[in-house]
Amino acid sequence: MDWLTLFGDLRFMTGALVALLGVIFIAYAHEDSWPYVRWLAGSAMLFGLTAVAFRVAQKFFGVTAEGVGPPAALMVAVSLAALLVGLHTYLSHRSDHQWRRFFLLCALGMAWVALVVTVLRDHPFRGPLASASLLLAAAVWLLWHWWNERWSGQLALAGAFLVQPLLLFAAIRVGMDVKAFRELTPLPIVVVYFFVLTLILQRDARRLARELYRSERAEAALKRLADNLDRTVHERTAQLEALNQGLRAFSGMVSHDLRGPLRNIHGLSEMAREAIEEGQPVQALPLVRKLGHESLRASRMVSDLLDLARVEQQALQKAQVDFNELVRECVEQLAMEYPTAQQAVRVGQLPVVEVDRGLMAHVVTNLVGNALKYGQGRPGLAVDVHAQRENGRWRFAVSDNGPGFDESRAGELFQPFNRLAGEAVPGTGLGLTVVRRVVQEHGGEVGATGRVGEGARFWWTLPAT
Repeated sequence: MDWLTLFGDLRFMTGALVALLGVIFIAYAHEDSWPYVRWLAGSAMLFGLTAVAFRVAQKFFGVTAEGVGPPAALMVAVSLAALLVGLHTYLSHRSDHQWRRFFLLCALGMAWVALVVTVLRDHPFRGPLASASLLLAAAVWLLWHWWNERWSGQLALAGAFLVQPLLLFAAIRVGMDVKAFRELTPLPIVVVYFFVLTLILQRDARRLARELYRSERAEAALKRLADNLDRTVHERTAQLEALNQGLRAFSGMVSHDLRGPLRNIHGLSEMAREAIEEGQPVQALPLVRKLGHESLRASRMVSDLLDLARVEQQALQKAQVDFNELVRECVEQLAMEYPTAQQAVRVGQLPVVEVDRGLMAHVVTNLVGNALKYGQGRPGLAVDVHAQRENGRWRFAVSDNGPGFDESRAGELFQPFNRLAGEAVPGTGLGLTVVRRVVQEHGGEVGATGRVGEGARFWWTLPAT
């Protein structure tokens, strides 16, 4: 019958409950939390089983409450040391020197309990006072952690540790008997363990929820990345296929168009040789002039091909370039071939832009040179070079009042070897192709507008920054 009444005893049941709480905590803990769980759960089981043992000793072996007091205070010191080691590991994320901390805290706690019990040996509350002073020190330590980290759980834990000291203070104030107070002592201890284990479980659950949320977001981002990568691969494959087709067509055009001047050079040289062998050098002279013209055309074609290859293969060497100065230098060079260039070309206020100076000089020289070349012999030829800023980009333009072109065929101008003027005007048909590639490499666009007999306007854009 005494055993049945034991299960109704408050101190026995609270001790068993704390021990069971420690068993459950350690049974369901994640392996990553083992460094602190083993101390927290071990502390709960130690305190709970010791409390049960003390109660059984009182109930069945005649141990008095006064005899249990000092050992109970020492048990609280050991349990509290293990609890504080676990909390320190949890709050600081450091699992080194745990046993050293435990033994140091045990030694300090036991020494303090022995000191308090010795000093207050005639005081009936000497055991509870020793336990209360240890819990008060633990509460101060948690408040210090809260002040540095501001996690509200530390504040709640500090409050839980203060329950027993406050309860003891109230008991002494109202004159409660020490035996009656010892019957209430397990309740604040249960509160401490309940708060410690519950708050840590809740915080771990929140951390796991955040990690799960981040994992889901990362998985979704990875899926989007995979989809984008798949789409990019398809786009790049299509671009490569188009590039291969373009290269095949380009190589065909190169072989066809370059074969023309070379075939002409061969034919003219044979005709000139025959005329000289027949003693007719006068007839050979115009053939030699045409021979020089064809060789120059082939040389220009090769030069343009080399320019195009440079744009395709070499990295841009960007620097801050003043376009006023760049255009002036290009016009001075063009004046060697077109004497009226400096009088015909009018330059507006142009910006400073970060570009590859050598490649951009090719753009300016080609567009201004085309305006001068196609406008030769026209009275009052005027070529305007100007720029304006639109939506974060510079828009440059070269306008003239020359012969113009059919605007419906503007797209053909930038294709390799396409020449709307045919053979009437010398050229290779590659200059505007190089212009387009240079502008595209700089992140811009190029285009042209015009009307037959009313002039033409070629424009290109560049990023303003």
